[in-house]
Amino acid sequence: MLIIKMKNIIYRLLFLLPFCYGCTELNDNPIAQIKYGTSFGMCAGYCKHDMVIKPNKITYNCSGWTNSVEPITRTESLNGVGWDSIKTDFNLDAFFELPEVIGCPDCADGGAEWLEIELTTGETHKVTFEYSKEPDFIKPQIERLRKMLSKNNCNDM
Repeated sequence: MLIIKMKNIIYRLLFLLPFCYGCTELNDNPIAQIKYGTSFGMCAGYCKHDMVIKPNKITYNCSGWTNSVEPITRTESLNGVGWDSIKTDFNLDAFFELPEVIGCPDCADGGAEWLEIELTTGETHKVTFEYSKEPDFIKPQIERLRKMLSKNNCNDM
C-alpha cells in the first residue's frame, strides 16, 4: 500500500515538474536586453558612451555631439552564464514604475546616465538620471554596468 502511494506521488511530481519548470523559467526574469549609457553635454570628443547587452553579445559605442567625431563600435561575445549574472537581481516592477527622468540630468555639465530594459514581451522602459545619482535600489546593478562600460576606452579602439 505504501509503495502504491509513493508511486502516485512520484508520478504526480514527474507530471507537474515540466510545467512548473517552464513557468519559472519564463517568469523569473523576462529581460531580452539591457542598454546603459552616459553622456556629458559640455564636452568635446567622445562625449557619449553606451552599451547594449544581449544574451550572446555586448556592443559598445562611443560617439560625440558633432559629425567631426567618428563613432566607434566594438562587440564582444557573452556566454549564457555572463548574461544570466547581468540580468539577475533587477526588481523589474520597481524599475518600470520609475519616472523617465530623475533629477536634472546633465544640468551644469554634471553628466547624465541612463538605463533601458527591454522585456521579452517587447515592453521597454528607459530611466535617465544625474550622473552618479542613481536610485538606491539599482545602485549595485549600475555600479556593475559602469565597470563594464569603463572597459570601453574609445581612445584604445
